[in-house]
Amino acid sequence: MSRQNLAQGTLLMCAVVLIWGAFLPVSKIALAVIDPYWLTLLRYGIAAACFLAVLASVEGRRALSFEGQAAKAWACGSAGFAGFSLFVYEGLRLTRPEHGAMILALGPVNIVLWQWLRSRHRPHAATLACIAVALVGEALVVSRGEFARLYSGGNALGNGLIYLSSWCWIAFTLGAQQFPGWSPVRYTALTAALGWLTILLVAALATGSGRSQPPLVEGLREQAWALLFIVFVVSFGAVLLWNMAVAKLGPLNASLFANFAPVVTILITVWQGHRLLPVEIAGAALVVGALIANNLINRRLAKQTEELLASTTAALR
Repeated sequence: MSRQNLAQGTLLMCAVVLIWGAFLPVSKIALAVIDPYWLTLLRYGIAAACFLAVLASVEGRRALSFEGQAAKAWACGSAGFAGFSLFVYEGLRLTRPEHGAMILALGPVNIVLWQWLRSRHRPHAATLACIAVALVGEALVVSRGEFARLYSGGNALGNGLIYLSSWCWIAFTLGAQQFPGWSPVRYTALTAALGWLTILLVAALATGSGRSQPPLVEGLREQAWALLFIVFVVSFGAVLLWNMAVAKLGPLNASLFANFAPVVTILITVWQGHRLLPVEIAGAALVVGALIANNLINRRLAKQTEELLASTTAALR
């Protein structure tokens, strides 16, 4: 990795971390004037159009073809955009942004557990230790030291919905492996477009049943800055910046930076006036520390594997 790529990738990931860290606190504000269904409809309707425009501009109109894989793309888009966003926002109505951020930060842990379940291959002992520490820290954060909160009350339901949303995003992330010939931009654009159709259907059903209500124009004007941030900065800009950062730093290094997003969320909520209990701070430190340690361990294991392959290839020659 060149110094230029390291510097540029670091700047890109700093921007991504700040955006992701602000996402839930700003969304909590926006939900005061627009419900989860209409916010998701607006958010991904505009973002999908922007992604399609970028895809057509960069890869040409031929890239807009689904190549007979529309059904799979629809399933991935429905999970990653409809499922993720709706569960996050419904959960955020019942819980606090910093708690939601910590739950979403466990995404890499969930991926490791899923791969373990599918392959029956146990992860490295150090990785399992990091997972255990992260889960203990997460329990401290969301329960605030009162473990009954984990299974009772509105906060428990809200935290559960956000945890479910994280699995929707994992399904979307792993779904990219089903489209080996598609670039990240193409996968994102086409799945977002089809996922938005699912959002449209769910929003229509929720509105028709009375669970959802169209937002008032006055409310949208009042929180226009929050809506613009969610639609353009989070849903569109952060994804492009993330893809650019991964190209510069690689996925392992980029993921290491991403672990600091919950810290930004916590700092924002403190600035907004929320008082954190010592047990929440301790739990957050455990989660972030465990995730960082796990990334460093994975990077070391990957390096050892590369060195082993290189030495084996040299010996065969």
